[in-house]
Amino acid sequence: MTRIFALTAASVAAAALACFALLAREQPQRNESPPPAAILQQTVLAVGGREPLSLPALTAADGTLFEPARLHGHWSVIFFGFTSCPHVCPTTLQVLGAAARDPASGVPAGTTQIVFVSVDPERDTPERLRNYLAAFDRRIVGLTGRRVAVDSFSEQVGAGYRALAAAIDHSTSLFVLDPQGRLAGVLLRPSDPRRVVADLQRLVKSYELAEPIAAAR
Repeated sequence: MTRIFALTAASVAAAALACFALLAREQPQRNESPPPAAILQQTVLAVGGREPLSLPALTAADGTLFEPARLHGHWSVIFFGFTSCPHVCPTTLQVLGAAARDPASGVPAGTTQIVFVSVDPERDTPERLRNYLAAFDRRIVGLTGRRVAVDSFSEQVGAGYRALAAAIDHSTSLFVLDPQGRLAGVLLRPSDPRRVVADLQRLVKSYELAEPIAAAR
């Protein structure tokens, strides 16, 4: 039987440091970024200046093609995992289910959607995803598809996963897309629904402040 492992704490720390380094390279003119030690204490990393994602052909849990337009017009919180994951995925999905029931998340109003992308598409059929996600919140959108499509999507948002000899390592973070389908931020260590909602609100607020400035240029 395939054994499933989530990324270790060291891997998460390394990912956070890598993200810090990327942001530092993208904004060389500023020296306001916190030091790496402070980054490790953060639960949200904002990302700006990205192009809209090019969505590959993925299938939703209801069996329909997930159109690129479904990543536009609202916020998307994306989690990569799979139905056979014994601990991290169900725990995180419980957190996301609780966040979805919080009006402040935007999910009840339709201004935010939560998306679960399977990194085990050979086994996670649309039906299997649909039955699995129903235990957490039926509004969570499940996606699967060909391996090349999942790889493309995960690479674009920076969600790492890899198959080992007898395991699958995968990112435990949440990836947030803005209403234009651009990567807006990464939510680290999503273990508290209230923190997830608060961090999402921070990204939404920063987006609302930045968009009028961008439009005026």
